Amino acid sequence: RRHPAPPADNFVALNHALAGLGQPVLDPSSSRALADTLDRINVPDDPYLNRLIRIMTTRCMQQAVYFASGTQPYDQFWHYGLACPIYTHFTSPIRRYADVIVHRLLAASIDWAAPSSISWTKQQLDECCHNLNYRNRMAQQAQRSSVELFT
Repeated sequence: RRHPAPPADNFVALNHALAGLGQPVLDPSSSRALADTLDRINVPDDPYLNRLIRIMTTRCMQQAVYFASGTQPYDQFWHYGLACPIYTHFTSPIRRYADVIVHRLLAASIDWAAPSSISWTKQQLDECCHNLNYRNRMAQQAQRSSVELFT
């Protein structure tokens, strides 16, 4: 998975709201700078607003996406949110199919499993990654729509 750095424009509206609250504006120039400015934001006596600001900050970021390593230049492997130059994968209960694919690929790459257990071309793997990312976005949209309908 890779997580591109968010464009600074994504933070304009949130920074405008923060300035109106007398809070420091967010600096997304690096994940460290963003974390540091988030740590300085504190609306006294309103823990819910403090939490909301962190939630809104994550909404300003780009989505982390699956990709086939041969389809992106090495400098694009970066995971902005984790401040990690190269990142493989983590197990998540909302991404079980992606877990299976990644675990099979890792097993094949260290000769733990027979190569025939997963023998895709780079193009097939790239198409699989696009499908995983598409399905993840659709699941998130369904979740948000469900919450909106419930509310």
